[in-house]
Amino acid sequence: MQITTRPFQIEDLPVCLPIEAAAVPSNHYFKDVVDYFTTTKGELTLGLADGQIAGFGKLTILFDGSAWLELLRVDPQFQRKGVGAHIYKRYLDQLEELDCPAAAMYTGVRNVASAALAEKNGLRRGQEFRGMSLDVTASPAPAAADMALVSDKERACLLLDPLKEQCGGRLSINHTFYQMNQRTYGGFASSGWVFESPDSLLVMGARFQPAKALYIAALAGDKQQALNYAVAQAKSRGVPKITAHFPPVDSAAEAFYRQNGFTLDPSDDVVMEMTR
Repeated sequence: MQITTRPFQIEDLPVCLPIEAAAVPSNHYFKDVVDYFTTTKGELTLGLADGQIAGFGKLTILFDGSAWLELLRVDPQFQRKGVGAHIYKRYLDQLEELDCPAAAMYTGVRNVASAALAEKNGLRRGQEFRGMSLDVTASPAPAAADMALVSDKERACLLLDPLKEQCGGRLSINHTFYQMNQRTYGGFASSGWVFESPDSLLVMGARFQPAKALYIAALAGDKQQALNYAVAQAKSRGVPKITAHFPPVDSAAEAFYRQNGFTLDPSDDVVMEMTR
């Protein structure tokens, strides 16, 4: 069997969607974000088995120039036959081509095969994160104080950098775990994901599928005030779900979210990472 790769073309989508459905039991979002994935920097790569599409994966350049490896899907009938390995080889080639200082991806802590493939290609296990989610449609509308959008990059740096230890060094939006550094803070500010009031700080947004969920990357100060604002924003936008991520050792964060009606996601996540 000859395994090759090539860039995705939009006419490949009807072949790719059944592969996604077969490869993962849920979280099927490729169709919703194909325009985003074909217009962001970094290649959407197909893995071919004797010319037949057998899998795909996306490398995305984040705000700080690092690479985020995502959407790796391989048709079950072609798994463990080198398709994923060839997509990773294309990832690694792009790290050189695009001069990326680092690369990372995430997987479930119990997904041994995904972690093993990442480690085989030079990534190592990094920080673990716990996710909790709130069904906004079932929660009452809170009384929410107003918060101001932080668009100034320097102000965002001053607000976010002190949270680095609390957040495990990464901020998660749409399960994309961004390294905490000045370029990331600036990108978050430009994206409209940073909010402040005299008493609280909220980092929240959606990288894609904004109508499906909002993601809390950090709360600080008066956390209840910040969360109330987040829930009010979700309700006003008609967004049914809020998800938050934090290091599992942060038992206070877990207790706070539980008290506010959040439930644990099915699995903790682990970031696999490499520095070049």
